[in-house]
Amino acid sequence: MAEISIEDRLCLNVKAAMSEGLLPPGTKLPEELLAEQWGVNRARVRTVLQRLAFEDLVDLKRNRGAFVASPGIKEARDVFEARRVIERVTTEIVTRTILTPQLRALRASMENRERTWLHGNRQQAIASISAFHTSLAALAHNESLASALKTLILRSALILGLYGTPQTFPLASAHYDALLVLIERGESIAAAHAMERCLYALEHGLDLRVAQPREVDLARVIGRMTRAFADH
Repeated sequence: MAEISIEDRLCLNVKAAMSEGLLPPGTKLPEELLAEQWGVNRARVRTVLQRLAFEDLVDLKRNRGAFVASPGIKEARDVFEARRVIERVTTEIVTRTILTPQLRALRASMENRERTWLHGNRQQAIASISAFHTSLAALAHNESLASALKTLILRSALILGLYGTPQTFPLASAHYDALLVLIERGESIAAAHAMERCLYALEHGLDLRVAQPREVDLARVIGRMTRAFADH
């Protein structure tokens, strides 16, 4: 297996920070600070930012620099619509094929994450909901679907960071409980529809009238990404 490049690793670390809600939409990503923290030259940082921009995860603004993308309202609706199409299929597959140990692990992770949704902050909630959907999709063992969904889940993390409210996750909680019950029963069609309801609940919990800007301790976040980079 070919060794992953430095740029690949940096891209993955930035994406992980986005999916965990550590880099909310609109956060500026200064080249000089990233280069210093990562211990690489600015040309390499620029390559990373350009790759992230190609994936619509970063906005490059002339004479202003790079910023974490801020999805618009139409895109927010489009992303959730696309996720419903894909996750309806992956959930149906998982319900038909999931093994008992996998089911137990999924239930345990859901119970732990549900506590986070109900009592944690927005950042923790975004990280946990992203991880749950990513884990569930992986159980379908379809790399094409999982790859497409991974990008949409990452976009959703930005959307939740921008438009989410304190009620977004608690309102969806009961739908996730119902989803797991149907998966446990092996009711694949019903589980697929339950997944759609989960995603509708998340979307309906957004406040799409006004974006909710958030402050971020960029030095702390970059420091965390730097440690993750050093560990690989």
